[in-house]
Amino acid sequence: MILTGIFSVLIVSGCGSQKEAETSKQFTEGLDQLGKIHIVSREEGSGTRSTFAELADFQKNDEGRTDLTSADAQIADNAEAVMAVAENDVSAIGYVSLGALKNAENIKTLAINGKKVGEGEKTYPLQRTFYLAYSGKLSEPEQDFLTYIHGAGQEIVAESYTPVAKNSSFLSGKQKGHITVGGSTSVTPLMEELAKDYMTYNPNVVITVEASDSTDGLTKAMEGTFDIGMSSRDLKDYEQELLNYEAIAEDEIAVIVNADNPLEDISLENLKRIFTGEIQSWEELNQ
Repeated sequence: MILTGIFSVLIVSGCGSQKEAETSKQFTEGLDQLGKIHIVSREEGSGTRSTFAELADFQKNDEGRTDLTSADAQIADNAEAVMAVAENDVSAIGYVSLGALKNAENIKTLAINGKKVGEGEKTYPLQRTFYLAYSGKLSEPEQDFLTYIHGAGQEIVAESYTPVAKNSSFLSGKQKGHITVGGSTSVTPLMEELAKDYMTYNPNVVITVEASDSTDGLTKAMEGTFDIGMSSRDLKDYEQELLNYEAIAEDEIAVIVNADNPLEDISLENLKRIFTGEIQSWEELNQ
């Protein structure tokens, strides 16, 4: 009788463990209908691409490429192009700056390891910093502009990103001049808003913002083509030696799919496997 009782308990316990394991297995109904995964990546030189590859751990290989992004990936040169693909392709997956999502339609963001983008959680795994960089000493209007960004401009930063300083009052010196800012397409929308607002404080300055990519922005800041370069990635060692740089905002990289994609959450490891081509079909996420 005693042995029978113990045996019964073990059977019940075993069934419970099996049921718990089955419950913990994530199965997303409908993924098998999506077919081949269509990867959308940013171009080489993009700060968003290099940071995404770094954080998802596929940044380098032995062939000298910047990262291990699959050769089958569709390349887009800005966030709008990435979102356009995801809006129209139910099998697509891509990544964009959090700030770019203001104009998003028919797409949704995936939680990463259970952490959702845009909720201000420090544990969200795809976080980065926006930088402005310049060579040598700033001119008076350039310094005035940066002083504004770290003060009153942080109110504009807070509308879509995480500020790096407290919003404070600002009184411009109203110096005359022209400032050319160029680089990261992720930083560009924020910089355009900051420039527009700053010129209400100082109508004597004209600020031109040119979008390219982070590497181009930093290179042209070194060359003097841009007065100030924009970067959405950390500066490399040699760039830090040749440039002065300042953080202006904290951003998150959102992983996006079509709104009809049934997936809601994905692990960082599976993101790496998708973007390197190891996982090629959506149904493999259920295996």
